Amino acid sequence: MGENTSQYRYDILQKRWVIIASERGKRPHDFAVPREEVESRFCPFCPGNEEKTPPEITAIRDPGSRANGTGWKVRVVPNKFPALRVEGTPEREADGIYDRMNGLGAHEVVIETPQHRSRMAARDIDEIALTLRMYRERLTDLMRDMRLKYILIFKNSGLAAGASLSHPHSQIIATTVTPRTVALELNACREHHHIKERCLICDILKQELAARERLVAIDDRYVAFCPYASRFPFEVMIVPRFHQHDYSKVSDIDLRALAGVLRDVLARYKEALDDPPFNYILHTSPNANVHPRRAHYWDTIEFDFHWHIELFPRLTKVAGFEWGSGFYINPTPPEDAAKYLRNISV
Repeated sequence: MGENTSQYRYDILQKRWVIIASERGKRPHDFAVPREEVESRFCPFCPGNEEKTPPEITAIRDPGSRANGTGWKVRVVPNKFPALRVEGTPEREADGIYDRMNGLGAHEVVIETPQHRSRMAARDIDEIALTLRMYRERLTDLMRDMRLKYILIFKNSGLAAGASLSHPHSQIIATTVTPRTVALELNACREHHHIKERCLICDILKQELAARERLVAIDDRYVAFCPYASRFPFEVMIVPRFHQHDYSKVSDIDLRALAGVLRDVLARYKEALDDPPFNYILHTSPNANVHPRRAHYWDTIEFDFHWHIELFPRLTKVAGFEWGSGFYINPTPPEDAAKYLRNISV
C-alpha cells in the first residue's frame, strides 16, 4: 500500500466497504488506551461466593466437589440481569407496519477461571482449552432447544470493551432470530459456493497463506491474520485450516491447538499494545435443528460456511461518520498491523 494513500477496501465476507486511512498511519505507540477495570471490594465470580450468583448450569470441577460450591475450574451460570429470558414462546406478531416478538432466548456467563486477575494472554494453554471446551458444550446443549436459531459466544475484556466485572468471563446469548452479521456472512458464503463450488473462507485462507503479508501466527491447524478489509486497528481473524462449519464439532485436540493460537495473539496484543481492552466473537453456523420445514436451505451449509473467531483491541471509537455512513475508518493498514504483531516475541 503506497505511503499517504487511503483506500476503500471491500469486505467480501460482510459485503461492506472499509476505509483504510493510511495517511493517519497509526502505530502501536500512537494508541494510548488505559486498561480500566470495574473494580469493587466484592466479586461474585470468585471462589467462595458461589451463592451470590444464580445456581450454576454446569461446571468443570475437581473430583468430589459439589455444584454451587468451590472446587471448579470453569463455571457457567445464568446472567443475573439477562438481555433475554428462556421461558415462553416467541409469539411473533404485527404491530401495524412493524413486527415484534417476546424477548425469548438464553443469556449465560462463562466464568473462565477461579483466578480473579488471570489474563488469558498469560494463562496456561490447558486452562484456555477448558474454556473453549465449555463453549462447545454449551453450544451443543443450547442447539437442542428448537426455539433458538443462533447461539453467540463472545468475550468483553476491560471496561472499554464492555466488561462490567473484571473477573475473567465470557458470555453466551442465544436468540430466536439469526443476527444480521451472521446472515450476511451466510449469504456471502452460500453465493460463493453456489457459483464456484468452494468455501469462501477456505479461499480467503488460501490467499492469505499465499500472500503472507497479513499473517500474524500460524501452526498446522490454525491461521491468525489481519483481514484485508480490517474495520479496526490490529483486528485479527483466527480460522481453522481444516474446513468445518460448526464449532460444536471441534475435537479436543483441535481445541487445545486453538487455545495455543488464541493465547499467542492475545500475548502479542499485550506486548505490542500494552495489554489493551479487547473483544472476541465466535462465528459458527446457526442452529439447523430449528428449520425442519426448510431442510433444503441447510443442505449445503456444511460446505458453505466455515467457523472462525474475530478479535479486536478497543483502540478507536466509532463516531458520527461511521454511524451515519456504515463505513469503518481504520488508521492502521492491516499489512502494517500484522507486521508489528508478527515481529513481537512471545
